[in-house]
Amino acid sequence: MSDWFSGTDVGLKRSNNEDRVHVDSERGFVILADGMGGTQAGEVASGLAVESIARHLEQNAGFWILAKRQRERATLIDAVRKANRRVFSAAGDRDEQHGMGTTVVVLWIRSGAAHVAHVGDSRLYRLRAARLEAITRDHSTRSPGDPSRFLLTRAVGTESDIEVDHQMIEIARGDVFLLCSDGLSSVVAEEEIRRALVESARGEATVKRLIALAHEGGAPDNVSVALVYC
Repeated sequence: MSDWFSGTDVGLKRSNNEDRVHVDSERGFVILADGMGGTQAGEVASGLAVESIARHLEQNAGFWILAKRQRERATLIDAVRKANRRVFSAAGDRDEQHGMGTTVVVLWIRSGAAHVAHVGDSRLYRLRAARLEAITRDHSTRSPGDPSRFLLTRAVGTESDIEVDHQMIEIARGDVFLLCSDGLSSVVAEEEIRRALVESARGEATVKRLIALAHEGGAPDNVSVALVYC
């Protein structure tokens, strides 16, 4: 049995929140997306992606009961690729949405294993025995004009098709999974994140502490986190 918590915050410099988080504890999955684009296009992209992935997983939940892990892997990848097609199509419908896209990271827990799918630079971490490990690797590169900035090399909705990274990892009792947008990971050092997970009271208190740490660092972007306690 797992416990699930999440929170999202606009940050200190943005006027709107382009992040989206969706938790379905009954079916055992959480989706986090960080949108990008012109005025309000980012929140359109992240909203469409999260809605599409959640619907696909909900519709296929019945098949998961007897499914082998290969089937589960294919279902999750298909969900993200379907979301990519939906966002890409919507981006062509209106000029103000042209070029919009979104990061996506999905964690789906089933039968003692965690399936992870991701595109972009939103991250998944695992805390095990007080050690924090980054499970995902960012799809980004340093900006040639400003090495302190990173540019996405892959995002949902910017191309007609997308390569989706997938991992399956075994779960141990006591594992804690953290999904976050770069509004947290680019501002708060991993050691600070680790300490917050270890030292804060379980659940909502930890969500609030992580968002507060981003605020202490200036919170230049939206901040979103989701926690799963196994």
